[in-house]
Amino acid sequence: MVPDEMKFETFVDAQSTAFQEYVSAIIAKLPKSNKEYKAIQDEIKAIYEQYPNVYGVFDTERTAALTEQECAALIKVISLQNQLVDLEMQSVYFRGCYDGVGYLKKAGIL
Repeated sequence: MVPDEMKFETFVDAQSTAFQEYVSAIIAKLPKSNKEYKAIQDEIKAIYEQYPNVYGVFDTERTAALTEQECAALIKVISLQNQLVDLEMQSVYFRGCYDGVGYLKKAGIL
């Protein structure tokens, strides 16, 4: 019998869902569970509010001319987005490890 604190949905249990949904579910929880992730999102939002043209760069339907300050802001946004991706991948990796151990325990291997 598995104690209540060990009951969780592993990837194996959830294999009827698409892998992307599994990853998205993990990432969707980050703003609420990870203060650093939320702070980075807020910083990006603040940059977009201060420099609306920077947000427009990501719209591939139109061209954007940027000032020197906006270029610096764009570089900062891209760096922050990379940090978000790092945190997302770290979270997915650790969740995969957690689920792997849970699966092995359920299988009686651990």
